[in-house]
Amino acid sequence: MKTWKSKLSSRSLIITASILLSGYLVLILAVTNLGQSRLKESQHRELELKVQSYSHTLEYFFGVTSDEISYLVTDKTMGTFFANLASGMSMEYGLGASLFKLHKELEDKIEKTQIAGTPVYLGFSLIGYNGSLIAKTKSNGLPYIDPIKYSVVRGYDNRIYTIKQNEQLYIQFIKRVTYANEPVAYLVAHINPQVIVDQLTVQEGDVTRSWLELMTPEGDLLIWNTLQEESTVAEKAGLASKLYFESVIDNTPFKLKTWFEPVSEKEIFTSAWFIAGLSFLAVPVVIGLMYIFLINNANIILRTKIKASHKQQRTLSAQNQRLIEEIEKRRLSEQKLAYQATHDALTGLANRQYGNERLAQEIVKAKHTGSNVIVLFIDLDNFKEINDTIGHLAGDDILKQSANRLLGSMRQSDVLVRLGGDEFLLIIPGLENARAAKILASGILALFETPFEWHHQQFFVSASIGLSIYPQDGDSVQQLLASADTAMYRVKQEGRNGFNLYNPDMNKDAQRALALGTRLRSAINNDELELYYQPIVDLSTDKIVGAEALMRWRDEEFGAVSPEEFIPIAEKNGLIHRIGELAISKACMQAAEWQQISPIHLSVNISSVQFRYCEQLYAQIRHALLKSGLDPELLDIEVTESLLFNHNEEVLQLLSRLQSMGIKLTIDDFGTGYSALSYLQKFPFDRLKIDRSFLQQIENKSEDRELVNAILAMAKALKLEVVAEGIESQKHVDYLKGKRCEFGQGYFYSKPVPASEFEQLLHEVVAA
Repeated sequence: MKTWKSKLSSRSLIITASILLSGYLVLILAVTNLGQSRLKESQHRELELKVQSYSHTLEYFFGVTSDEISYLVTDKTMGTFFANLASGMSMEYGLGASLFKLHKELEDKIEKTQIAGTPVYLGFSLIGYNGSLIAKTKSNGLPYIDPIKYSVVRGYDNRIYTIKQNEQLYIQFIKRVTYANEPVAYLVAHINPQVIVDQLTVQEGDVTRSWLELMTPEGDLLIWNTLQEESTVAEKAGLASKLYFESVIDNTPFKLKTWFEPVSEKEIFTSAWFIAGLSFLAVPVVIGLMYIFLINNANIILRTKIKASHKQQRTLSAQNQRLIEEIEKRRLSEQKLAYQATHDALTGLANRQYGNERLAQEIVKAKHTGSNVIVLFIDLDNFKEINDTIGHLAGDDILKQSANRLLGSMRQSDVLVRLGGDEFLLIIPGLENARAAKILASGILALFETPFEWHHQQFFVSASIGLSIYPQDGDSVQQLLASADTAMYRVKQEGRNGFNLYNPDMNKDAQRALALGTRLRSAINNDELELYYQPIVDLSTDKIVGAEALMRWRDEEFGAVSPEEFIPIAEKNGLIHRIGELAISKACMQAAEWQQISPIHLSVNISSVQFRYCEQLYAQIRHALLKSGLDPELLDIEVTESLLFNHNEEVLQLLSRLQSMGIKLTIDDFGTGYSALSYLQKFPFDRLKIDRSFLQQIENKSEDRELVNAILAMAKALKLEVVAEGIESQKHVDYLKGKRCEFGQGYFYSKPVPASEFEQLLHEVVAA
């Protein structure tokens, strides 16, 4: 009985121990399987977020690159080149320089645009809309560019394009270039594939076994491959057991394809000798405890990996949130830039670009309806004086007030544009005729009769308005604006504060002025200008005591060009400084030579524009005197009355410095401007010239005689010598002698003659 009970008790203990150990094993297997399942789910979520992060990185990269290329196609350098090309400019005159500048800007873009030391661009190609290759940067390893091929992108503003040559994949950005709202070319930017690889590789911090490719329409770009046993595309069939992800890169034709190595599953084995070990209770218990310890350790490792996975997931979530915030900021920035691109920041009016677009739309509408479009080019008169005297803050406020006044006089269908500076453009569709346009322009002029106020000060600002009408004055935006601008400048020439309708004669005058300006520059460079000299005679002795140097120009195309025509052109384009320096230098050299024949003084006219650079003008005069050796007392500088009213302290100091050298100062054409005695007393003048217009009718008009008498009496009172211009008869000489006028010049004595003929006159006087 005791033996049976002992056996029964031992069997029960063995069975109980076996059941317990089996239960332990089953529990451990269940826990292990559950942990592995959760680990796989966590890994799948982690890898999916990682692939999405790669996609967002490339989306941001391609977006930024697209914006940079968009800036290039709208850059001023690109616009200048196509403006010169559209104007018909040749490579020799201007187009070559603008193409060189454009080419250099593209080369600089390649050099300066890098990420972590790797260039973003391999090169640029500029392809004309007709398929011609305009420019291509220096670059090695780029594919052959067939310009005709890019005709397939017509109709697109931009496009990402991929090509494959010699087993090499190339990615290109193609941006359409427009000029005057018309497509003229395409800019092709060749992207460096290595930058794309680096952008993704830098994020891969884990030592994971994976395969990442960028899928394009022309083939796949390998980013990395750490699955070395599947190293070729032909062996991708073996990737079926790997984790696979595919993600579309927004705003591009590309996708990302990824394979990852899954977490290895741990197999749990049961000992084959387990039943035999039942007889040795201690052995299976020890083995069971050891196995429990191993499973526990495995669980600790598993929990650690799960925690790490959760941490990575939180990190990716935070990165995604920052990315969303950056995208929102960029969207708001783009909205702001879009508004700034079409509106003027100061006045809130539409800007030049938007104005051109609206004018083009109104032209299309008018073409279909057979109606008119009126364009008014409005320029504020003498606005620069307000900025110079009161300050730019006052000028900006007056521009705002002007914009508000113009807005108040518009219809809802009209468009008001600020072109820049003090220029405005008013587009009026559907106006009946030219008479209605004139009435409208008169109304706009009336808006400026009311004074402007700023800080309790009042200012009067007038306007000059040029008008052009579609279709008779042009059928495009450029023609209408050019016609209105030409009409406006005619108003400026006629005295400002008025309006003019465009007519073709204005354009002819403008074209002649432009051509003369170009040929005048060439004439100066080729020394084709010549000084003529008109004698100045002492009326009491009838002897030549001086000469006035007068610039003359005979052009091969235009013939003899009057100084009254080419001097204003030179004053506008800045050539007057070179002409003035040439006149002073030649006149002083010639006068120094003539002193050996007869002691005479020489008069040289100085434009008021030259006085903008007083130090430069002083240096020119001083250098001419030193080089020629002419006594400064024999040089007479003539200035016009306009200088007196637009002078500053620097001008007054220059005149005083010249007089201290011994140079004589003469006020020319006295009486034709806004003469004032206060200016004659303020400036250190030695002589006064009576304009020739007063002598022409002196015999018939008592008013002219009285005016000449008054000028002579005033000059005597101020102790100024007088030179009368325009003497054409003996009666003029007798009258001026009777009024004690010292000097005279005119056709009665001699017209302006070349230096050789004037020298002959001097010899005749000496011989007599």
